[in-house]
Amino acid sequence: MKLTNSDLLLKYLENEGVEYIFGVPGLSLIPLFEAINRNNKIKPILAKHEEGAAFMADGYARVKGTLGACYATSGPGATNLITGVANAFVDNVPILVLTGQVATSSYGGGAFQDSTKEGVDSVLMFDPITRHSSMVISKYRAPDQIREALRIALTGKRGPVHLSLPKDIMAETIDTELPTSTSYRPPAEYFDRRMVIETAQELVNAKNPVILVGTGAVTSKACDDIKDLAETLSIPVATTPKAKGAFPEDHPLSLGVLGFCGSPVAEKCLTSGQTDVLLVIGASLNQITTLSWDPRLAPTKCLIHVNIDPTEIGKNYKVDIPLVGDAKTIVNEISFRIMRFMVEGKRQEIDGAKRVAQIRQEVGMFIEPDKVTSDAVPVKPQRMVKELERALPEDAILFVDTGNPVGWAIHYMQIRRPDSFICPFGLLTMGYSTAAAIGGKLAAPDRPVVSLVGDGCFLMNGMEIATAVSYDIPVVWIVQNNAKLGLVHEMQKMSLGEKTVTTTFKPIDAAKVAEGLGAKGYRISKPGELEALLPKVIKLNEPAVIDCTISDEVPPLTPFVEGLKSFSSRLDMM
Repeated sequence: MKLTNSDLLLKYLENEGVEYIFGVPGLSLIPLFEAINRNNKIKPILAKHEEGAAFMADGYARVKGTLGACYATSGPGATNLITGVANAFVDNVPILVLTGQVATSSYGGGAFQDSTKEGVDSVLMFDPITRHSSMVISKYRAPDQIREALRIALTGKRGPVHLSLPKDIMAETIDTELPTSTSYRPPAEYFDRRMVIETAQELVNAKNPVILVGTGAVTSKACDDIKDLAETLSIPVATTPKAKGAFPEDHPLSLGVLGFCGSPVAEKCLTSGQTDVLLVIGASLNQITTLSWDPRLAPTKCLIHVNIDPTEIGKNYKVDIPLVGDAKTIVNEISFRIMRFMVEGKRQEIDGAKRVAQIRQEVGMFIEPDKVTSDAVPVKPQRMVKELERALPEDAILFVDTGNPVGWAIHYMQIRRPDSFICPFGLLTMGYSTAAAIGGKLAAPDRPVVSLVGDGCFLMNGMEIATAVSYDIPVVWIVQNNAKLGLVHEMQKMSLGEKTVTTTFKPIDAAKVAEGLGAKGYRISKPGELEALLPKVIKLNEPAVIDCTISDEVPPLTPFVEGLKSFSSRLDMM
């Protein structure tokens, strides 16, 4: 078939299930916009800033479980994408980043917003924060380069890829066919049979096994299989902060979140020195999860690590059984082998649920449980997030922004579904969830989408509420308003006392800002108000902001801070 390279690019995006592309336009992208006008399946969404566009593409990709796409013009448009793309890179989110480029006839001549090496080199700029960055070099190579980018974005360890699109090349016509996606990016469903058998043997013989689940399990859709495996052998399960909800937190075998602002139950269980076999699935064992690489997390007998990326295995802890491959495939094979061993009567009888219940009774579920029910005014954030938990519909998706909001949500909220809690835990980018929730809602139009943000995050990307208004995207934002950058404020106080630097500001009225942008705005401050109001606002099915004044409280940071201190002391002893 004959079509322009821009048309071909959109056809490939259609093939990958992409329905929206987010960005801010510019003249260097005119061939792409001409193709969009000819395409009736991919809708462009105008963001208010290119960073917001990248966040929206990220949120869309996470919720839909496939590719996201964003665009920006050459020069400043491309530079404005940087933080959003870097966030996707660290969190392994597949997005196709498209930036404009001057025509090849203008290279090196001082063209307006030149993004070649003669100007601001966009290919080089995106190279460290993508899995692949290149410029389309000819109309004949364009199909190969598009397929290469998509293959890298969606195969194995996922992540963003970047293509720079010269204006003249993208307008040229070629004669080509559109192959199926499996012909250029085969699935990575492989495993090592011998090591799978060893893993099954270790698990059925373990006396105190534990499973730790990361977002790799969510990406591979392995969560139900992990639940079945845990129930078969009665194994307690913890999750990383970013994978909160990957294992239902109301389950008798749930330990909750391990790591930053996590569950006292998970910390007690995994640092007790009693775990003999630890099965890690789709997690990197980074600082946030391991409380600064606490050596007590290492099991006494066997560490089994499942990851699609071999470079993550053995990076931070000595591994006894490395399993490289797709989490769902490997977990299914482990379960198959375990069933064979059980038929043969080879099983260590354990009661993981009893073990979890004992730890819960010993340490409690929360660090400050009394504040969850406090009637103080303004409402305490601990109570506010518990009200949020109760008010959210069962199928809701919650985006949580960086800072104190994520600390409160991780510690005090109970999440029951693996696809309902989203936070940028890799780069910890402020303002992410304020914009990303819009992309998430477009990916799941039939599910309520709520974004919990701090006032500092709201001030960074709150203008994207106008994007939701323009396209009738009914996201609900809940702003925790205390006129400060809460998390950095508390962390500074540990070193500077009360003389913190640039962590506070004059109070804002986020509800009035929302109304000025065309959304509904509500202000609350008392206990019980959020729980009563949120279901009504969701039912309106309109963009809305609930501005909630909260009291000053310190998130449950003590275990994480103690981990930092312990890590520093271990370094001093080396």
